[in-house]
Amino acid sequence: MSGFVIVGSYMRRNWVVYATGISLVAAGSLFAAQIPRLLGQVTDSLRNGTLGTSEIVGYVWLIVAIGVVRVSAAWCGRILVHRKGRQLTYRLRKDLFEKWGTLSPSYYHRHSVGDMISHALSDVEVVRELVSQGINQGASGFAMLIGATWLMAVHVDWRLTLAGLGPLLFIPLLVKLLGPRIRVQSQRSQEALGAMAQTTEEVIGGIRAVKAFGTEHVVISRFEQRVDAIVEEKMRLVRLSALFGSLVPLMVNLGFISVLGYGGYLVTLKVISLGDFVAFTLYVAMLRQPLEQMGNVLNVVQRSTASLNRIDTLLHVVPEVLDKKGPLLDRPLKGALRVKELSFRYSGSERNVLNNISFSVEPGQTIGIIGAMGSGKSTLADLLLRMYEPPEGTVFIDGEDILHYPLARLREGIAYVPQDGFLFSTTVLENIGFSDEYPDQERAKSCAVITAVHDNIIAFPEKYDTEIGERGVRLSGGQKQRIAIARMIYKDAPFQIMDDSLSAVDTTTERLILHNLRELSRSRSGSQKGALKATIIISHRLSAVQYADEIVVLEEGRIVERGNHASLISLGGIYAEQWFMQAGEPEESDTDGADTERGREASHLNLDVEMEALEAGRLEEAS
Repeated sequence: MSGFVIVGSYMRRNWVVYATGISLVAAGSLFAAQIPRLLGQVTDSLRNGTLGTSEIVGYVWLIVAIGVVRVSAAWCGRILVHRKGRQLTYRLRKDLFEKWGTLSPSYYHRHSVGDMISHALSDVEVVRELVSQGINQGASGFAMLIGATWLMAVHVDWRLTLAGLGPLLFIPLLVKLLGPRIRVQSQRSQEALGAMAQTTEEVIGGIRAVKAFGTEHVVISRFEQRVDAIVEEKMRLVRLSALFGSLVPLMVNLGFISVLGYGGYLVTLKVISLGDFVAFTLYVAMLRQPLEQMGNVLNVVQRSTASLNRIDTLLHVVPEVLDKKGPLLDRPLKGALRVKELSFRYSGSERNVLNNISFSVEPGQTIGIIGAMGSGKSTLADLLLRMYEPPEGTVFIDGEDILHYPLARLREGIAYVPQDGFLFSTTVLENIGFSDEYPDQERAKSCAVITAVHDNIIAFPEKYDTEIGERGVRLSGGQKQRIAIARMIYKDAPFQIMDDSLSAVDTTTERLILHNLRELSRSRSGSQKGALKATIIISHRLSAVQYADEIVVLEEGRIVERGNHASLISLGGIYAEQWFMQAGEPEESDTDGADTERGREASHLNLDVEMEALEAGRLEEAS
């Protein structure tokens, strides 16, 4: 029942509205409960011959007035309760969305997207039924049941009342027997719906692969299996709900039979009048609706219990990464990073992913990190972003432990480009200016020029206002990566992390982008236009890190080589071997340090001249 704390706390905060709405709905039902008694009086008056035209007109207007009051009160009450139900729906979905933003990546590894979509759609909708339709029907049915029972016992005969309500005492037994089964089956139905949503999301996201492999029949078959599972689970729920919904009216009918037999007997003995008998039979017939409503409410409660428990479980998941307790350094980051003897392993693993990693980077410097797949490169980026928690005393920013910064402040100071260059299904402009609520188009254009994607964007019919589709489906892989890099530049954060974000770009464009980034850094170092950035480039392509101030080579989570490009080539180790394999030809290295540095500067100069010419040609072509 822990999930009902959510509903209870919400209703307590809005108790005035709920009390007013429930009172109006209940008042409408109590007014309606007066009608059988009036009809009983009319029957006795007709039998006694004392009912004139004026009395009939009076009874008619009285019943009409009761009907108008009942409809008006019930309508107003239902509107108030339904409005609050919709507001709870909004709040729950907002809370779920905010909760997803706080959860660690490991949570998403264990749970499917479809299941989370089921939480936000199906589970929340079931809860809305409880706090709107359920409360309205419960208030109406309960008031009608109490009012009719009271009027039957007081104004007719208490013995007949017991006879009519006797079979209804079996309804709590039905709740006890069928309620738990309905609750469990409701949860299974929601889980089946989540599985179908997951399959749908995967197929739509991978539709290119499906078409390329010609496996439409395979995914259709899988989807049909998911849908068949939903149908099967839903039909089990329908059968249980229908059984419960049918047995409640059966109890009412048994009560009606008891009233007809025993009531007729009392009339023949003249214990009650014919009018009382008519009124009582109308009351018993009237009880059918409130009892069915109460049955529906119990049904909704059982189904919503499963949904509320699923929502409550999610809302109470404790993120693996949280702000530390105590005072935090809520100040902007400047851009000095130091990693000291960092070792890390994932929860549940017995092997370290990173072992004794140490390096540093200052504002205006670039460090390159390379290594084979599984060497720990992306894990290092995740630790710098605190997607996972690094050990205390291993990562420092501006001389302070990274754990002493609030998560929001830390991530505000880092511009990150993931491996897949993830984009959102909105416009090009909003993707580049993702860090701004209202992106500046001129600023976005300048960032796109730096990443050599401006020409591609203006070729689109709507240019920067082009909708790129889900995950950037309308773009090529290289275009997506370049827009993602432009987003990094737009954010203008002290730290820049590029995690293998040039893998889909050709080598010429890659050299142009890296050249433009270096030029941007040089312009900042010679002016006050912007702060210098500490840049971390993670890549398997060595040309991306060739001109970094320092290159770190990882192997099985350990640093096996470090230095600049020239010194690593001279070393003749892993870096040199990979460089020759990727470049296609060996490169003569100079063992003298001064000559090596002069050669490095010369190569910088030659490349800068080459890139300036290439960029000028592209800009002239674009204009």
